[in-house]
Amino acid sequence: MDQDDDFDFSDDDLDDLPANALQQLETTAIRATQHQERQHPESDYGLDEGDEGDQVINLDDAAGAPQASPWMNVASQYQPNHNHQLNPHYNAIGDGNSFYNGTIEAEEQQPRRSQADSNQLLLRIKKLEQDKARLNRDLNSEKSKALSKTGEVDTVRRRLDAANRENERKVLALQQAHNEMLAKHKVELDKVRREREQAQTNNMFLEHDMAREADNTKRVKKGVVTRPKSNAVVSPATTPKRQHKSLPFRDGFEDDDIVMASPSKHRDKDRSKPSTPRQVGKRKRQPIDQSPIPVLQLSEPRVRGQTTPQKPSLQSENTIDPALLEGLSLRKEDDHRFTLLHRLLSHRCSNGKDRILEALTAHALPSHPQKKLSSIIYDSLTACSMTLNVHDLALQICHIFLTLWEQCLQERYYSVIYLILDALQFTLACEPAKTAIGVTERAVPLIIASVDLVAVPIARAAKLEAAYVAELYSPSQIEISTKINVIDCLQLLHLIASSSLSFRSPESIIRFWQCVPADFALVLLNRVQPLPHITLMLRILSTSALPTSLGAIVATDSPADQQGRRESDIVDRLTNLLFETPECIADPNASSDEVEEEKKAATTTAEIWDLRNRVLDLLMRFAIEEHGSLRLITHRNCVGRLIKHLDHSITTLYENPLYPTQEKTVASINKTMKLVYHLATSHPDVDIKGRLSVIQGGHHKFLVSLTRLAFSEGLVLEESIEESVVDMAHAILDEGLSIEEGEGLLRVFSSGNSV
Repeated sequence: MDQDDDFDFSDDDLDDLPANALQQLETTAIRATQHQERQHPESDYGLDEGDEGDQVINLDDAAGAPQASPWMNVASQYQPNHNHQLNPHYNAIGDGNSFYNGTIEAEEQQPRRSQADSNQLLLRIKKLEQDKARLNRDLNSEKSKALSKTGEVDTVRRRLDAANRENERKVLALQQAHNEMLAKHKVELDKVRREREQAQTNNMFLEHDMAREADNTKRVKKGVVTRPKSNAVVSPATTPKRQHKSLPFRDGFEDDDIVMASPSKHRDKDRSKPSTPRQVGKRKRQPIDQSPIPVLQLSEPRVRGQTTPQKPSLQSENTIDPALLEGLSLRKEDDHRFTLLHRLLSHRCSNGKDRILEALTAHALPSHPQKKLSSIIYDSLTACSMTLNVHDLALQICHIFLTLWEQCLQERYYSVIYLILDALQFTLACEPAKTAIGVTERAVPLIIASVDLVAVPIARAAKLEAAYVAELYSPSQIEISTKINVIDCLQLLHLIASSSLSFRSPESIIRFWQCVPADFALVLLNRVQPLPHITLMLRILSTSALPTSLGAIVATDSPADQQGRRESDIVDRLTNLLFETPECIADPNASSDEVEEEKKAATTTAEIWDLRNRVLDLLMRFAIEEHGSLRLITHRNCVGRLIKHLDHSITTLYENPLYPTQEKTVASINKTMKLVYHLATSHPDVDIKGRLSVIQGGHHKFLVSLTRLAFSEGLVLEESIEESVVDMAHAILDEGLSIEEGEGLLRVFSSGNSV
């Protein structure tokens, strides 16, 4: 109570206050506070940085503006009474102005914020947000269009560059072909000129030989006529001949006897009695030289006045007897035949020790053990007619050895087959290609029968069945594999195939592949076969890319679709080799050391890549012809396996950086991409992407492998990837991808955008 007295507050004063004075004070205080807050700048969302709670207003809320504070409702319900008279005690507080009236007047001077103003602000904010979103969408759309235009410009530029490079390549190829043609013509002209000079030289030698032969003939005739006179014995009972008027020796003997004993006396006689001969080249006596030393052939006459037949002038044009020329040509042909026989008799076998016919003396057929094989060859050669030319003689020799080969196969005598192969290869190498073509029908079945003796058991053992594996490593089969050299047989087969292919007539190569069984190539292309055998078979198959067939040609009486099935089998076997690793079948009876040695001798990584590149070369050789390319692209697994191999090769390139086989891997990438592009462009009506479903993740491998190539920069790991291969990948992607897929790949792989 004391404190109240100090402030001079009394109960009577409080009684004079109106009933709603407290409410008026609270309302005035709240309005004064709000009036101070309005003096500060508001944020975009109606909240200052100092607002409590840091509340976030959702402008999209359907409820609209936030509800007002209950204090605001109370203030809005209050209606100030301008006629109300306050207590004078309270009027004295301050500077003489009424507290309430001052507050109310200030409130009336400030415009009150209504609910409609807040809604309008919110609508304005929403409109601005919508405009902002629309502008962002337009900006993104323009960016996408600009990016698309950039990609189109890059594509056009790449195509232009590719076209320019292609034109330059064609121009260079034409120039090179022109230069090669000029060089070829120059070589041919030089060859013709040399042949003409050689013919002139031969003619001069022939003329010289003819002159010498004529001279020798005359000398022989003269010797036959004069020899009986010189050896005649004069009987003492006969009447002596009449003495000549001039007897230079004056010894009572005939001058002829003295000449026989001493020819020099006769020369002295002639020298002491010079006279002019009546006929040139005619002598009174023939000189008879009884000296054991043969008479020297001198270029000048030995005696003055003695003449020899003059040599015909090389520059003069002489007529040659046709019969003599025919005799010379026959002698030349005989020389070729005897040269072939002489070289065959002197040729050594592959072991480098004995000659072929000498080595045949150590062998005999089981049916005729008493007769050596060399005797059979000699008898057959003796029966040959000597009127044959070289080509016919070579054919006869080949048929002799082929007959012996056939007998050896019938009697299962394989020790001599390598000698027969040596003789056949040597004979065919010495003669033109038509000789090999002439023995096709007979030689090919014998070669295939010999190869099958070794290759078929290996192919059977690939099933890893105990019986077949035991048969492969049986003593008899090991002996056969030792005696029959499959590589030599396949080399002879390749020689015949190459000769048939190089011949002008296409019927020769068709005849060759008609002699080959349909499953012969499939047996040798098995992964368990030795790698050299597979490689040689690939080389032989490269000669089978004909305009109407691939591989072996089945008989005409076979079913209509038999040829197509066989060709599909070959393509399937070749594409499988892109993923298989050649390996030998282990001997079940081998020791651990022998198994380790076999593992060490296994196929290396470089050899595997070489094999795959040879397979791709063969497939590209098949794709050159229309029939072969159609067979490849319509095959169920070919395109998918090529894409799978392409993806594997590119992945290997990145997984093994700077590996020793990097060059071979890049070569495989280039060849695979070229083959796929050739197939795609040769047959645009065939959907390549539809062929990818046969392999797992085919479409993904297609996109990844081609985009990696398309965006290859040719640095370090990608150094040897050709620019044409990059252009091919771009071209296939441009044709096979949609706009959305292309833009997505461009954003992922282009250097200007982040992933």
